[in-house]
Amino acid sequence: MSITNDYGSYSTYGAVSAGAGLVGALLVVYIIVLIIALAASILMIVAEWKIFAKEGKPGWYSLIPFLNNWTLFELVGVQGWWCLVPFANIVFMYIVSYKLAIKYGKSTGFAVVTTLFPFVGYPIIAFGKDSKTESKVETKKEEKVEEKKTTKKDSKFCPECGAEIKGDAAFCPGCGKAVK
Repeated sequence: MSITNDYGSYSTYGAVSAGAGLVGALLVVYIIVLIIALAASILMIVAEWKIFAKEGKPGWYSLIPFLNNWTLFELVGVQGWWCLVPFANIVFMYIVSYKLAIKYGKSTGFAVVTTLFPFVGYPIIAFGKDSKTESKVETKKEEKVEEKKTTKKDSKFCPECGAEIKGDAAFCPGCGKAVK
């Protein structure tokens, strides 16, 4: 036996042992990251489900790829097809996250947190008792418009059935009788 043979066998054994240790450590890190990513994905799906339910949309939309983003985009007033445009969808997702937080009456700081860390902001919005604020404002506006419509002096009513006749309609929408 020579010194070179002995040294060569020791270095090969050491390299294999170190490589196996490195692969094992990387495998453990990979499994931990995989578990965290899986938990975050499930949390986001459940949060979107609850948000969709609050908005009156079917919760299972959160399970379908592209449909979940399309629905989320439309909930905050962005056209849904933007989620299909490569790279633009990434930019719009930040905008949607910001608008969603604002829609539920959260502060600008919270909206920024939701934009940067949606896995924190979305569950807070989903499981919080907050209701959307814009829809309340829109509902009040719609009620005022309805009040104006019903209190108009130029509204006509059918003498036959009493239905309201809007504008210059020639026939009653309720019974079809000709109106003078």
